[in-house]
Order: sequence, then C-alpha cells, then structure tokens
Amino acid sequence: MAQLLREEGEDLLADNILLQSSRLSAISEELLDKQRYRESMQIVERYGWIGAGAIALTPLPGLDLLATAAVNAQMVIEIGQIYGVTMSKNQGQQLALSLGRTLGSLGLVKGGAGLIGTAMGLNLPALLASKAIQAVTGAWLTRLAGKSFISYFRQQQDWGDGGIAAVVREQYDLERRDLDLKRFLEEALARVVEPLKQQVQQLPPRRGPREVVEEGGPGDPVKKPPTNKPPQWQ
Repeated sequence: MAQLLREEGEDLLADNILLQSSRLSAISEELLDKQRYRESMQIVERYGWIGAGAIALTPLPGLDLLATAAVNAQMVIEIGQIYGVTMSKNQGQQLALSLGRTLGSLGLVKGGAGLIGTAMGLNLPALLASKAIQAVTGAWLTRLAGKSFISYFRQQQDWGDGGIAAVVREQYDLERRDLDLKRFLEEALARVVEPLKQQVQQLPPRRGPREVVEEGGPGDPVKKPPTNKPPQWQ
C-alpha cells in the first residue's frame, strides 16, 4: 500500500484537487444563479407595481390591452443584462410583443383577471373594484412575464422544446398556487387597493338637490323644494 501511494500519490492528489475544484465550481454556479434570480425578481417587482399604479390612475379600455401593458421592453433588457446578455431596444420590444401575444392567445389575460377578482373578493364600489382588479391583474401578468423571461435567459436564450407557450403556461400554473397567490395578493392590497380606498375617502361629499328660493315679502325668503314636474312643451 505504501509503495502504491508513493507511485500513484501525485495522480491521486491531482484527481482529488480536480474533484474539489469541480464541486467548488458547481457551488459557485449555483450561488451565481440564485443571485441573478433575486436581482431579476427585484426588477420584475419594480416594473409590476409601477405598471399597476399607472393602470389604477388611468384604467385601460379593455382587458385585452393588459397583455401589452404588462410586458415592458425595458424590463426584458434589464433582465438580460443581469444574465450577461446585451440587446437593443428593438430586440427587447420584439421579445416583449411576442410574450404579450402569447399571454393573449393562451387566454391568460382574462383567466388571470377572473382568478385575481375571485381571490381578492373586494367589497368596494363597482368602479373602484374594476380599477383595483385591472391594476392588480396587470402587476400579476408582469410577474408572470418576468419569470418567463428569467427562464429564457437561464437557458441561454432558449425557450426549450415546448417553445414560449410552454414556458408561459408553466409559470402561470406555478403562480396560481395558493401560497404564491396569497403572498402576492397581500402585497397587492397594501400597494394598490388601500391607496385607492384612501383616494375615495379624500373626495369631497356629493351635494344633494339644490333648494329653490322664492322671494317672499319683507320677511325671510321662503325656501321651496325642487319639483320633478316635467316641462310643458308647446
């Protein structure tokens, strides 16, 4: 045994060093991947809540437009930069449009709005509830799109065998899980719904019907309530 160690000791040492280096490399890759994912999700969250605020202030005329509003080309570019990919504004726009169309074609915009509306169960005036649901759905779709792009860049700019639709559908199924959806909605209530409620509370009260004042005698004017008698057309 001693003779064997003397003869092959250097080779065994080299193999051991190579094995340790390989393990360290794998650990480093894993740590780097986690760091990139955290930084990418920070970008996704930022664009999601910014978009939600914009939609809450200026609601879109239709749900179909949410797919376009939710996928921001600059978000795509910034996620790519984290993964060491430099792309032009035009490339980012093309990717964003492609994913936006996929959201619409899979029915995930209307499906997401229905899911969010049911899960939130808002007890609010119709107009306010509509604003809140649209804004929160927009943020949720941005999150869905962002995670899909992270998967794309993680795989060296490859959508995989199932293409973009399979990646988006997988992320949709993951995001609608009870625990993930609950966490998202808790943050949405604080960031979107509560500010909308405060805006409504700050509005001045609506005035009732104005009183008609008839001139009386020398005393105080006589107040006469308005009548709903229809006008007599001649």
